[in-house]
Amino acid sequence: MPKPSSSPGPTKAPKNSTAEASAFPLRYAVLAVLLPVALWLYYPSSSAPTPLPTTPVAQPAAVIPEAARCPAQVNPLNVGADWHPEDDAAYEQQAVERLRDAVRFRTEAFDDMGGPEDPRFEIFLELHSLLEASYPRVFASLQVEKVRRHGLLITWQGSDPSLKPVVLMAHQDVVPVDAVTASRWTHPPFSAHLDEHGWIWGRGTTDCKNTLLGALSAFEKLLEDGHKPTRTLIISSGADEEIGGTRSAKYIAERLEERYGRDGVAFILDEGISAIDQAYGLTLARLGIAEKGAVSIKLDVLTPGGHSSVPLGPHTSIGILAKLVTTLEENPEPPIMREGSPLLTELQCAADYGQLPPALKASVRDPSRWEALSRQMSAKDNIIRAFIGTTQAVDLIHGGVKINALPEFATASANYRINFLSSVNATLERLITVLRPTVDSFNLTFDVLGSHANIDNNVVRFNVLPTTAHEPAPLTPATGPAWKLMAGTTRHIWEGAVVTPSGMIGGTDTKHCWNLTRNIFRFVPCSLSLALNLHTVDERLHVDAHMSTIRFYYKLIQNLEGWEAP
Repeated sequence: MPKPSSSPGPTKAPKNSTAEASAFPLRYAVLAVLLPVALWLYYPSSSAPTPLPTTPVAQPAAVIPEAARCPAQVNPLNVGADWHPEDDAAYEQQAVERLRDAVRFRTEAFDDMGGPEDPRFEIFLELHSLLEASYPRVFASLQVEKVRRHGLLITWQGSDPSLKPVVLMAHQDVVPVDAVTASRWTHPPFSAHLDEHGWIWGRGTTDCKNTLLGALSAFEKLLEDGHKPTRTLIISSGADEEIGGTRSAKYIAERLEERYGRDGVAFILDEGISAIDQAYGLTLARLGIAEKGAVSIKLDVLTPGGHSSVPLGPHTSIGILAKLVTTLEENPEPPIMREGSPLLTELQCAADYGQLPPALKASVRDPSRWEALSRQMSAKDNIIRAFIGTTQAVDLIHGGVKINALPEFATASANYRINFLSSVNATLERLITVLRPTVDSFNLTFDVLGSHANIDNNVVRFNVLPTTAHEPAPLTPATGPAWKLMAGTTRHIWEGAVVTPSGMIGGTDTKHCWNLTRNIFRFVPCSLSLALNLHTVDERLHVDAHMSTIRFYYKLIQNLEGWEAP
């Protein structure tokens, strides 16, 4: 089939898994991506990982709640023949070209897109044709369904239907490239340029065509090898993750629930900011077991108008709104780590196996110090604060229509990303409590979620913006068969790695899948230093990252054989 025009580049990328570590960006456009980088900068690390001890480094006895402890490090798991795709030059070139071809398709997802009939989705059908040509065994041998026209559901039926299937998720859509910043890219954002250092440049390289093609590549190779899975394997790929997943991903999840029932899936593996990193003198493998919730609120202030030559008091509606916004910003929710917080568990792993400054280690080991530690860490780094607390950002504000007219209406909206261990209701209740004294000080009516909808003047309205509220995800257990399978596979690919829970600050399509399983992992099987600039200018992925992604999926599927789980 015809392909978009290619950009030149070498056909063989040099192996360089660590040389680019110093290229860690200090600020991505998406806050979520920076947590591991912030921790790497914040805490001492050595240039080479230390071997993993068979038991944690001896420490004084401490009463650490079970939910806050570092998970037991399982043995590496390697079932069946091993495969190193990076050692096969011809295969590596083929895999790289497949990824480059996919990146050249501008599968951008825009907030104002409609349903499947929206013509901007048609490019996804062209991507499907490319995938079918690139992975002929997958599309000829397996069950391939189109869900809501652009979602893909690929099922490899296992020999034992009594076993729950495993679902590998990766979306097809990408964040749009801003026309204003397109010229700032080193290489055009959809050129998929391959440079002499082994970097593939382009939107979607890291988020997340790498993982989509990684899963497809593993399926294709296993089919070529004659693999016959005992357990059913599924690739689920929506076309709208970047815009909420309500146009295709949600429907894929519903179809899976109809087919396999509630809690009918063994586990789900989706994208994440969690990956392989060097920190605390360790090779650290972060498996995402948590995902923050979100809600956005709207504050409207309605007051009498008039000519600006005769103000009706010291504050117009805009001034009142400014006071309300200031009240919110002066009273953020305090960040706090407690048992169940992924970062706290990670720090426990660092204390067990790695290198921490003595003062930090003492605080990590003492639950009575966790609250103070949370404040100290959050004050030093915005990324850490975002990871351990509910964040607040007032993003929109508007008021007035004319310079000589008193504004009758002013409005502001704020976005909240909710702590892994909190809830939408707890967040809203706290905001209402914080705002009420300020509203009362102006002798205004406080219309909370429609409580005084009949009042249309001298009122402050507090509402939730439609479709913005969703709860933090249920925590995936860092114990049990699914965790051991993921951790064991990871420790086979990355020898000596310490596997620890982590979390997602942003959202994924897994928010539609909570009914399917409690075992949901968010993980990109590559080094963070080889996947750069997600969601921003110069997004790029190193060839070695794509090879490790393919190898991980291949081994994970093999490790399912004989896996003792329902």
